[in-house]
Amino acid sequence: MNKILIGLPAIAVAIFAFASSASAAGNVMYSSMPSGRKSIPITRRVTNIGGKINASFKFSLAEKEGNPARVRGLQTSTEVNVINGGPDQTGVWKSNNSLYLGNMSFSKVGDYAFVLTETYSSDEENFPRDTNEYEIYFRVTNKLDANNNPTGEFNIELMDYLWSKKADGKVGLDEAIFESVGNYTHISLENMVTGNAADMDKYFKYELSFDGVIDGTVLTVSGQDAQIDYDGEEVSTASEYTFGDAPLTVYLKHGQTVSIGERVTRGVTVNELPQGTSYTITKLDDDGYTTSLDEQEVSTVTKTVARNDSEDFAAHNTTVAGNNKEASVNTGIMLNVLPFIGLVAVSVGGLFAFRKIAA
Repeated sequence: MNKILIGLPAIAVAIFAFASSASAAGNVMYSSMPSGRKSIPITRRVTNIGGKINASFKFSLAEKEGNPARVRGLQTSTEVNVINGGPDQTGVWKSNNSLYLGNMSFSKVGDYAFVLTETYSSDEENFPRDTNEYEIYFRVTNKLDANNNPTGEFNIELMDYLWSKKADGKVGLDEAIFESVGNYTHISLENMVTGNAADMDKYFKYELSFDGVIDGTVLTVSGQDAQIDYDGEEVSTASEYTFGDAPLTVYLKHGQTVSIGERVTRGVTVNELPQGTSYTITKLDDDGYTTSLDEQEVSTVTKTVARNDSEDFAAHNTTVAGNNKEASVNTGIMLNVLPFIGLVAVSVGGLFAFRKIAA
């Protein structure tokens, strides 16, 4: 369940009572928020994020219809921004900001409700908005003198719960959070070798380059043999790739598949490539093999990654490389003329023998 975390100090109890100051405007008396409570912290979380992100999330606070009166000084929006933000080891990124309440003032007694929503994500494809809504409640009552007569000022109480649309009920002020699952993904490259002259133990060399990812983002590379012999040279293969470095090089034998951008930590699978990332795969060997990528006789292919639940995920995120080598096979022409060559040889041999006898 997506929730918004509204953190409150340890003094938060069932009801917050505030002293207030009063001011007159057009014969209407307003009581304003006191100095004790000035803001509501908002926490934004994104899960399933394995790499750095740049994003902005905006939130709106609005009065509900049916309140006793309009409220003055309401801050209607705030936002949470992240630049080159990174997740923790379990793939969770979070940040927070505060919605300022200090300028609010009330003119009538009664119960007031406000709706807090997320209205914007700068990258809706990778970080969808949380559609939850939370209602914040205030109760305004008359402040009484020693004889229980109204003084013209109000007591303003912040109720000790929120009402959550997703939970369909009350949640604690310190238990809710705006959250979404990030649509990061991964890619894979499979190497297949065929042909009667093919070497099934040969390593084939590929280069991968990416566009659209923040420099410094680290991708997990898995599926390669750690140490290989490539053309007589000992090579240590990569288990990680950092954007901003030279292109990634991978080495694969027949039947091997390398996965790029998928990490498993403590049993949690985290994806590291944002959808929309462009990548190019190029086979580097010049080895006499006929190469195909996704059944096309080419040595280079460029794709754009798609989210894991998309119908064309495999077409965008999985590439099958084929390498075929056949031995030179006789076409059969020589086989067809061999009997005639033998016959001629026998005839010529017989002719020479006949001439020798005749002589």
